Amino acid sequence: MKAREISYAGVMEALSIIFLFLASVLPKGNSLFYILSSVCVMIIVWLYNIKLGLLVYMTTSLLSFIIVPNKLVTVLYVLIFGLYPVFKAICERGFPIYIEFGLKLLFYNIALIILYFVFKIIMKEIPHFKFGIALTVASSEIIFVLYDYLLTLILQKLKSFKIPWREKL
Repeated sequence: MKAREISYAGVMEALSIIFLFLASVLPKGNSLFYILSSVCVMIIVWLYNIKLGLLVYMTTSLLSFIIVPNKLVTVLYVLIFGLYPVFKAICERGFPIYIEFGLKLLFYNIALIILYFVFKIIMKEIPHFKFGIALTVASSEIIFVLYDYLLTLILQKLKSFKIPWREKL
């Protein structure tokens, strides 16, 4: 690994921790901060490679368990928002669009099931869903598709910038 990769990864890790901390302390804007923490991992994957992106994800996850006061924010990052940019990069490497989309939804649904049981263990009871679990899952999948599309738009915008040290994947 080059010094530039390590230092840039460290900056993205620090930004991710800051965004997760803000998501923990400021309840009104936490969706924005989750997306920004995802973008930090996505930038590393785009600029360098998936392996370094996975390393940034893992170190940010470990540090956020120590630093971020609200552990549920960290759990959401670990299960969905931190890992998804790495998974997205893997899915978008040559699969047909319908398989890519199916894999992404499968990833989200597995993460949602794990999240459900983690919340059940932490809260010691089954969460109550106002409109039923099926409608809640369906609406969250729509939000997830919008999140994926937003990440794609952000990545396209980043690709339009001329970054001299960007290496090929």
